[in-house]
Amino acid sequence: MKTKNLENFQKLVSNEQSAWLDKFLYYKANKSWLDKSAMVAVNVLEALKAKGWSQKDLAQKMKVSAQQVNKILKGQQNLTFETICKLETALEISLMEIIDYKQVAEIKTSATQIKSASTTLKEEFIVVSVNKDTSTTKIPQMKVVHNKMDYSESHNQYAIAR
Repeated sequence: MKTKNLENFQKLVSNEQSAWLDKFLYYKANKSWLDKSAMVAVNVLEALKAKGWSQKDLAQKMKVSAQQVNKILKGQQNLTFETICKLETALEISLMEIIDYKQVAEIKTSATQIKSASTTLKEEFIVVSVNKDTSTTKIPQMKVVHNKMDYSESHNQYAIAR
């Protein structure tokens, strides 16, 4: 038994360098499109399941090879617009949305502009927290409301500066 385990271990051990660092660096450099490609793969797999199709069925509808579909479903294929359109047409789903271009002046917002203060809130809070023990310190009156929670209580005044 001990000899068999040793033989199995020796089969696993190699004098060749591992390529894991190269794979990691590739993933780190390409993380953005790899993540999006994985999301497409998940959506395509769900659509295949809903339609009861195989990868071969999808390949025939798209007029591509089964190997191409397999690469797409692994989430490691840098997809072109052409391939995405073929997927959307074959599966009758939407995989991406292109937002129309608009001039900045045409974009309507409901936000109101806040006038800038002479010092930032962070600077004010740091000054207040340093001098909070002196009796002459004036703590700025400020009410901060976020997600319908009032943060103006005395115990919360210094939380924003952290």
